[in-house]
Order: sequence, then structure tokens, then C-alpha cells
Amino acid sequence: MVDSRAPEYQRLYATLKQLRVERHLTQTQLGERIGLTQRKVSLFESGDRRIDVIELIRYARGLGLDLTDVLDRAGIDHTRPD
Repeated sequence: MVDSRAPEYQRLYATLKQLRVERHLTQTQLGERIGLTQRKVSLFESGDRRIDVIELIRYARGLGLDLTDVLDRAGIDHTRPD
């Protein structure tokens, strides 16, 4: 299992928070958009809970973005190897 404290995860969590703040959304407002509690949004953004791919897709959509946009912003390579 990958450690949720790994650098890639930490960049992802920081990016999720930054994107939410840039859109002037509270954790509660974002949570309401995507069907999560404020607490769960907080846990993801702090890195205290690992986000799964389905939740990450919903999170991105709630921010008005595609998953690839979020990954690019976090500097996470998501391309297929040759």
C-alpha cells in the first residue's frame, strides 16, 4: 500500500485545497456539491485520509475541472509509459 504521506500525495492534497480556495469555496460548500461532509473534505486536504480515485474524480468535478487538470496542477505524471 502507498503511504498517504508520500510526496505525491502531499502535493495532491495541497493542490486540492488550493483549487478550492481559488474558487472561493468553503469545505462545506464543496462537500455539498460532491456529496461529502465537511469533515471528509478536511481529512483529504490535510492528508489525514487517503482519497480514492472515485472521490478524486468527484472532487475535481466539484471544482469544475477534469481529473487530468488536477493531476497536472499537482505535478503528478499520469501519462502511460511507452
